[in-house]
Amino acid sequence: MFRALSSLKAATVLVAVSFLGACASYGGRGLQPGERPGNRSRPGEPGGFLGMQRPIRPADPVAPGPGAIARPGTPGNRPARPIYNRPTNVVHNRVINSRPSWVNINNNRINAIHNNWHGAIAGTRPGVGLANWGGSHPNRVAYWNNWGNSVRNNWHGYQNHGNWFHNDWWNSHAHPWGGWHYSNAFNRYPWSYWWRTPAWGALSSWFTWNAPAAVWAQPVYYDYGPGGNVVYQDNQVFIGGQDVGSADDFAQSAFALATVPPPPTEEVAAQADWMPLGTFAMSSSENDTQPQRVLQLAVDKNGVISGTLYSPQNDQTVTIQGQVDKETQRVAFRFGESEDVVAETGLYNLTQNEVPLLVHFGPTRVENYLLVRLDAAQDGQANPGP
Repeated sequence: MFRALSSLKAATVLVAVSFLGACASYGGRGLQPGERPGNRSRPGEPGGFLGMQRPIRPADPVAPGPGAIARPGTPGNRPARPIYNRPTNVVHNRVINSRPSWVNINNNRINAIHNNWHGAIAGTRPGVGLANWGGSHPNRVAYWNNWGNSVRNNWHGYQNHGNWFHNDWWNSHAHPWGGWHYSNAFNRYPWSYWWRTPAWGALSSWFTWNAPAAVWAQPVYYDYGPGGNVVYQDNQVFIGGQDVGSADDFAQSAFALATVPPPPTEEVAAQADWMPLGTFAMSSSENDTQPQRVLQLAVDKNGVISGTLYSPQNDQTVTIQGQVDKETQRVAFRFGESEDVVAETGLYNLTQNEVPLLVHFGPTRVENYLLVRLDAAQDGQANPGP
């Protein structure tokens, strides 16, 4: 997202500007026929993911679940309760609970996308389907791994994150949070819980829904851009060689999935169990080896995604909220109070150390990002709380 700048001062100013606030007028020429994710046409305004949030309103109360992770709430398995409180002065993010006005896709069009997508998951196109994608395309896995290694080997913050997301850190980083934020569970889990890596078996059996057995018979790895299994061509989106729908419908379906109604009561929100998906550096290109954004994610038993996006450079934070699609294993989530930015990936991707991410800027533009998993600080590097 960030162009090269002539000085550190200019870079700092650029990072402090958020395209989450500016994305409604992102400009740019849009996705042209034949373009695919990865061509990287950029927003017309300078910016980053953080900075220009809406002013925090007067406080209104926020509503008080690779390695298998013990199920929260199960007798004998609940992590020890740390001695610290939920953040204070928490306010609701209400924008993120409503679809943007331009997202007018209906259930018939979403169902048509799902039906085409099911064919891709079932492997109706031998050789180009989704089955065992990583095993049959090792060059693509290596591509994302090399990108991730560039971040791990060059980012000075990779081993310098011991104070993020523990105990009083949350109290000093107030921001408008989604109603499903796992702040409701801070008193139930130790600080290191949010940095864990889920195993696919534990994650796929975590949910309480009735989902299509054929969709969940195997993990689906989504790989975006030229050479991947999710590509754009002539303003259509192809998944595993299957035409699933128009680029406009695909973007709108991502926003529809990521827009989650608020919890009906504070009690419902407080009872949610959260499984951590991990903490990641968010790299916007192969040249972005010094990421300026950190993403922390978790999922509840109904497939609601919650999280936090943090900029260590300017010490600013926004909320993440979205959902898992039980029809496709697709994960989509929104950022802060933006009505024009949504990211998507696959649930299985989020069990890996490198997570390809497709970011939509409104209905016409997409970019490829990469989430690079971070390990929790080792003993002696940080104080995890009393």
